[in-house]
Amino acid sequence: ILDEPTRGIDVRAKAEVHHIISDLAAQGLGIILISSDLPEVLAMSDRVLVMREGRQMGVFSRDEATQERVIMAAMGQELSPNGHVQSSLTTQAVEL
Repeated sequence: ILDEPTRGIDVRAKAEVHHIISDLAAQGLGIILISSDLPEVLAMSDRVLVMREGRQMGVFSRDEATQERVIMAAMGQELSPNGHVQSSLTTQAVEL
């Protein structure tokens, strides 16, 4: 579990952290990356889970996860297939 692993570090160190994460994933390790850096999340993730106030707001595959969809889920909204905003998402409590 990596919580904001690249926050506050320089570009070179950030690239090294990304390299280490990629190597671990290539070895078959499961990685949970918690980050508020949306471009980083989209670039590094096979699946994106969006949470808001302790609730699961959406889960997206790599192909489904776009900045717009992730931001809308974080706001409690979702896009219809035609790209229009729909009502609030149904949320699920997260249990560990």
